[in-house]
Amino acid sequence: MRYCGYSELFHDAGLAFVEDGEIELAVHAERFSGMKFDHSLTQEMFDMIRDDDHVTFYEDHDIRNKSIYHKGALSEFDHDVWIDAMFRPVTNRHLQNLNNISSGLVYDDCITHHQSHAAAAYYTRPWESSEDTVILTIDGMGEAQSVCIYDHNLKLLDHWNNPKSIGIYYTQTVKSTGYRTMQDEYVIMGLSAYGNNEWGDEFIKKFDALPPYDPDEPDITTRMMHESMHQHCIWIHEQIKKSSHEDSAASIQKFAEHFIIDRVIEARKYGKKLCYGGGVAQNVVANSMIKELGIFDDIWIAPSPTDAGSALGAAAHSYCKATGNTRINWNNSFLGTEIEGDPNPKAIVEYLLEHKVCGLATGKAEYGPRALGNRSLIADVRYDVKDTVNEIKRRQKFRPFAPAIMEEFVDEYFDGPTNEYMQYQAKALHDYKSVTHVDGTARVQVVKKDCGTVLRSVLEEYYEKTGVPMLLNTSLNIRGKPMVNTRNDARRWQAKYGVKVFS
Repeated sequence: MRYCGYSELFHDAGLAFVEDGEIELAVHAERFSGMKFDHSLTQEMFDMIRDDDHVTFYEDHDIRNKSIYHKGALSEFDHDVWIDAMFRPVTNRHLQNLNNISSGLVYDDCITHHQSHAAAAYYTRPWESSEDTVILTIDGMGEAQSVCIYDHNLKLLDHWNNPKSIGIYYTQTVKSTGYRTMQDEYVIMGLSAYGNNEWGDEFIKKFDALPPYDPDEPDITTRMMHESMHQHCIWIHEQIKKSSHEDSAASIQKFAEHFIIDRVIEARKYGKKLCYGGGVAQNVVANSMIKELGIFDDIWIAPSPTDAGSALGAAAHSYCKATGNTRINWNNSFLGTEIEGDPNPKAIVEYLLEHKVCGLATGKAEYGPRALGNRSLIADVRYDVKDTVNEIKRRQKFRPFAPAIMEEFVDEYFDGPTNEYMQYQAKALHDYKSVTHVDGTARVQVVKKDCGTVLRSVLEEYYEKTGVPMLLNTSLNIRGKPMVNTRNDARRWQAKYGVKVFS
């Protein structure tokens, strides 16, 4: 049987198929619709689901409908703080899909929001053992929870209930600084390196003072928590008005790091190997701190930790539940739409050496938030091309870029945690400014010999010509738009932005 999982109706919808333990396809809705972080599957994606698929939805819609957020209990509060920040604009396609979900026509089973994040991390882990593994998920919100710790059977061991949420307050800071909620959180993380922690420590104390959740009085205590949250959001907004955006970013990042590490230490009580997922798992600064704690024997962060990645979690959960397996076969992130072709690495490097920047659009698209070589914009690191690439992508000039480096040279050029999914930051031991952030760090992509992308061959050819084993690598998109998906997308991108794309 083929197992299908999908996520939609909130943000960053996704679709995935697992059969015989293999991931047949895993894709983001945004790549099909062209709408960044699109919350609904397209009709083309629904048409991929067969009548005989076992379909699992990534949330328990009944729990969400019964929660306090849908009872009008927030009417006395500022909806611009909560509802508007957390939900995307409703479209006709969104309403149609919501009707389908409500009528129970389009799935056979469902799990909870945090279970789907947990499953996406746990069932793709690289190690075989299970009983020594603990799973941590940290997100803005699920049906009722924001943080969960699970054992290897996905039994809930500990949790935080909404609105006690690291993600919510991070999102509020994004909103109050004028950036796009549920999209620009990583921008605030990058901006934090330019500022000082002005109010983060004080906010940690305020967060600690949130009233405890009482399971015997859920509505009363949740309303009390919301009242506190409302005041906290107003307080954050006032601090941002008095502080620079850089200092505000540094302050909320400090707050997030403190409580992420707190939850990680709590999780260690239950297992010596960590699987980590949820949207907050994209915070590479905090991820590096987790790694450097040295308290786990192994750490696996879901390569697609967002809600789109939960589609794979839902499919994997149903497959493993039915078969008794505890893992699916994860080789790499190249699981999406395929552009058939065989671009010549020598031709790519010759062009790159002359023009400094070019695009790659070949093979299967990446599943997850990072371009890893199949939908990438690459540049010659020997030049200070950061402003040029930011201009091409229509991004703020302070935004950093990642280096993609051949695995055998990593220790020569960087000090600190690294992996192939750009999930950590390390200190640069080189002078190439185009791939080094203002604080001297970089979000490194390790490119292995069996990485499954033409980028490795391009790096080898570039190294032979220049003696440098790394290139600047960023996603082949512009700000506010998803990565290109098809060959036609790549051709249109090349024509519109005047940058050669090899496919």
